[in-house]
Amino acid sequence: MVRAYVGFCLDNAVLLDLMYSIKHDPQASADLLEATARWSGLIERLVAEGQRQGEVREGPLERICVPVFATLHGYADLAATGMLAPEAAEHGLDGVIAFIMRGCAPDGRA
Repeated sequence: MVRAYVGFCLDNAVLLDLMYSIKHDPQASADLLEATARWSGLIERLVAEGQRQGEVREGPLERICVPVFATLHGYADLAATGMLAPEAAEHGLDGVIAFIMRGCAPDGRA
């Protein structure tokens, strides 16, 4: 899922920027708001499942999901806007995923 999201960001940088800027507009379409809610819900379900399986530390979902998404989206934005050298963008995602996994690990497992 992470690779699909980053791939989408890289392939659709202009669209992604538009989507994130317009979703807070009072005239944002119901379809866009629904898609945003589905994406957020998917992240929350994945983290909750990880918590149930003991792979993700306990705690309120928003305290885990927001840093995960911020890290992932920040990397995707840096790659999509050319702020990363192409070779760093190509191989850097593995490091980002490892960083996220360590940050989500239960206490004593990082």
